[in-house]
Amino acid sequence: MQTETKGQQELFLKAENLLKIYGPTTAVNHLSIELKKGEVLALVGGNGAGKSTLTKILSGVITSNEGTLSIEGEAVDMNKYTPAVARTKGIRVVHQELSLCKNLTVYENFYIEQFQRFDKKDIKWRKQAKEMAREALDRVFPDHGIDVNAGLATLSIAQQQMVEIARATSDSEVKMLVLDEPTSSLPAEQTSQLQDYIKKSAGEGISYIYISHRLKEIMFLADRIFIMQNGAEKYQCPIGETSEEDMVARMGDGVVGEKAADEEKTAMAPIEINKNIKVTFDNYSNGMLKKISKEMYGGEIIALTGLEGNGQLEFLQEVFFQARKKKAGLHIQGKVAYVAGDRKKEGIFPLWSITDNTIISKIARGALFAPISTGKTNEIVEQWNQRLKTKCASNEDLITSLSGGNQQKVLIARAMAVDADIILLDDPTRGVDVGTKKELYGVFQEAAKEGKLVIWRTSDDAELEYCTRLFVLNAGSVAGEFNHDEFEHSSMLKLAFQNNEKKAENLEKKKAKSPKLYLLALIAMLILYVVCGALSPSIFTKFGVELLAVGFTPFIFAALAQTFAIGLGHIDLGVGAFMGLVNVVCATILDQNNALGILCLLGLLLVYSCMGLIIYWRGVPPIIVTLGMSFVWTGMAYVLQDVPGGHVPEWMVHLFNANNPVLQGILLWLLLFIVLAILIYRSRYGTVMRGFGNNDTAMRNSGWSKARAYWATYLIAGVFAMMGGIAQSAITGASDVNASATYTMLTVAAVIIGGGYFSGGVVTHVGAVFGGISLTMVSVLLGLLKVSTDYTATIQGLVLILILSFRLLRKEKLQ
Repeated sequence: MQTETKGQQELFLKAENLLKIYGPTTAVNHLSIELKKGEVLALVGGNGAGKSTLTKILSGVITSNEGTLSIEGEAVDMNKYTPAVARTKGIRVVHQELSLCKNLTVYENFYIEQFQRFDKKDIKWRKQAKEMAREALDRVFPDHGIDVNAGLATLSIAQQQMVEIARATSDSEVKMLVLDEPTSSLPAEQTSQLQDYIKKSAGEGISYIYISHRLKEIMFLADRIFIMQNGAEKYQCPIGETSEEDMVARMGDGVVGEKAADEEKTAMAPIEINKNIKVTFDNYSNGMLKKISKEMYGGEIIALTGLEGNGQLEFLQEVFFQARKKKAGLHIQGKVAYVAGDRKKEGIFPLWSITDNTIISKIARGALFAPISTGKTNEIVEQWNQRLKTKCASNEDLITSLSGGNQQKVLIARAMAVDADIILLDDPTRGVDVGTKKELYGVFQEAAKEGKLVIWRTSDDAELEYCTRLFVLNAGSVAGEFNHDEFEHSSMLKLAFQNNEKKAENLEKKKAKSPKLYLLALIAMLILYVVCGALSPSIFTKFGVELLAVGFTPFIFAALAQTFAIGLGHIDLGVGAFMGLVNVVCATILDQNNALGILCLLGLLLVYSCMGLIIYWRGVPPIIVTLGMSFVWTGMAYVLQDVPGGHVPEWMVHLFNANNPVLQGILLWLLLFIVLAILIYRSRYGTVMRGFGNNDTAMRNSGWSKARAYWATYLIAGVFAMMGGIAQSAITGASDVNASATYTMLTVAAVIIGGGYFSGGVVTHVGAVFGGISLTMVSVLLGLLKVSTDYTATIQGLVLILILSFRLLRKEKLQ
């Protein structure tokens, strides 16, 4: 009856004859598909079947070579169909690889996705974004426990996936949701909540394309299945006309009944213990792990299960990282290999070939300068490609040319190729198709038969059937253990959920105590200031403070400019040279003709901003563009004035040095621009700029212009760099093109000392100011100690290394 009702519903989307070709590969091959309003369509197929490519076409991320698309009966111009257009049609996508910006807060991630819903004139956009985030999370995942003010990077993978899903549902105009492996990282409770939401919202008319390798979920949720193979339609039918075995058979062109039965018998077969290989925890505690006492031997497959974030990953990592150390309470006998769960962040080397990614661990275990046999290497890679049925055109192709599932196979091949005794698996089958999963189960069981120890963290309870023993972890302790024959799912869940609320509460308290990024820079600055003051008490006076501050003001402007560049993931190697050119223009052209001088400065600012467009349009690395432009800035300065001198207009000197009861004018200008920098980064578009520094793909898919973000960032950085040059001019009253030549690399050091990172969009302007002052105070201290200025750069470098070392220690402690 349900099928008839769905069959009578109106079409939401219809695509015909879609074709997408990448070089020699046909990713989508003349495929046609329909989706009704309120229908849940399960898109099924093996890795490389074309599922992700199809959803990217339907959501406007990529354009098909051929084919037509209509939404609610209206034809779509495929050449103009973008993610922004798709959103106006009510289409949202939850990708398997999270499309969030980890340097932003939870609510800021909602803003960048749903910015069209915000009133541009309303200054309370943050409040609206927070309310939107809370409501969406509450609606899909009741009792989620996620603080919308928290930085996304502080959340677990499961919580991040919850944010991604809730964000996609937050638009009241959404009509179709594409969910690509949405439960791959979700615990059982949140998976059930999501399924309830899908059922309810589908009944309200929202359409779904649901991609999952968990066939039980498909049987429960879907109204219809659509099986893809080699980019084309293989089979489709209502859910009532298929079964899990039928889907597996149709995907694999075979009958799986007998095979599945054989595998089940293999999973339950008696094991032979190899006591020469073992891992022993003896009342062991470290970090999250608490009082663990367990023994594991070769021949076993040990499963680590429980709710997400209860110590399963830490258990694996402890075995791996302590394998070469002798630590009390943990004894490891045998060579260890590790298969990372987050293949994008921890697994693959994206710029390397499939061969290099497969063989790197084996090479690393050899002698330091041992020659590498190409023939032997190719033989090993080909052996594991065939064994795992890895689909690739050539082993020399970049690993990023493979589908996600095939990338995972390469990581497993890497671990197996080193012939390790202990194999650690961090959810290795996440996002892998059913057929490949069964192949991998066989590989793991074969390893155990050979006497190896397999320790397997899994988020799929169905995989527990393939393990000889399983440990249920709760709050870092082993809450219970089951042998294969004794395992009961209900008992496992009971152990996993007990005392879970208390754990979550403690986690929130721990997060609240996380120190600020700029803290170490602030401490370093204060220590240096106190030491300098002890040597010269006049530094503590108002006059002393102002004298010091005037000296470092131009450098602080430069550091603020560099902060914007590094926040975008770039480095500006021309900021010091640009300031030198501005200084020369102020002392020459501006002094002779104010109007012409101002026009020249505005022209330089425009050229500076165009560096961002050159980087975007031509794809030239930022370091090359800014380094090249540094020679341009310096050359122009020497053309205008080849020796120090000139004269800065009196009005500029008075404007920046006007006396007042509080501070010198130049310092008030500096404070004004520090506040301005902070406000820019906290503004709506400042949030967008930070987002591009972390995940530009996600930002573009959300409808933001990368070209505009690059241009705006370099324009703003140019303004701050220009102010640094003007401040230099106002302070000295003349010009010297070399006066700011050393600033460039020091500004980079200031940003990093202040808590910034070279990538990921993690910077802080306050920290950059503290870092810049700290570096300046080093020079002052050396002068007071009558140490030659030849040692200044050396000491500044040591300060940088010392602070970064403290940052690293603090990070390890927090983790």
